[in-house]
Amino acid sequence: MLTHMSLDGYMADLNRKIDWITMDAEISGFVDELRRGAGGTIYGRKTYELMDPFWPDVLKNPEKWPRWMVDYAEWVDGVVKVVVTGTLKSVSWRNTRLIRDNVVGEMGRVKEEVKGNLLLLGSGQLARTLFSAGLIDEVVVTISPIILGEGLPYFKGLKDRVRLVLQEERKFTNGVVGLRYGVVNK
Repeated sequence: MLTHMSLDGYMADLNRKIDWITMDAEISGFVDELRRGAGGTIYGRKTYELMDPFWPDVLKNPEKWPRWMVDYAEWVDGVVKVVVTGTLKSVSWRNTRLIRDNVVGEMGRVKEEVKGNLLLLGSGQLARTLFSAGLIDEVVVTISPIILGEGLPYFKGLKDRVRLVLQEERKFTNGVVGLRYGVVNK
């Protein structure tokens, strides 16, 4: 799983805005290392609705965007995208499938079908479900140099402790810190 958060642990402000997240070519390189072994992405509905239409639009006018954004847009457009939702009836982004119920069973099936890892992006509510089922084996967080004071906490509602072992830490020139953990005893 990958999420961006504030120093005080929020994934969005109270208005669900994420415009404070620092993202650039250097951090994109860190994310690229994660996606190299991934055959697909997983989203909850709210995160999916941020991603589509943004990334398909990048591909429509690639000359307007930095190369690192175009590279990511090309990658995510081509891989399997899984959206876990109880409300969406359909999706239009290519290679996207919906899971509406039996999330744990369906995710197990998708993991068997997809070549490579599945990268959960954002989607805090879905992360709780997948942590509880032991389906998350790595936690990657980029921490932006900002304190929001209030917002949407990423790990809110997680019932059980999740033990982690630090695998990598990186400090980026813009002040962001990247942390990569393995999940112990998943």
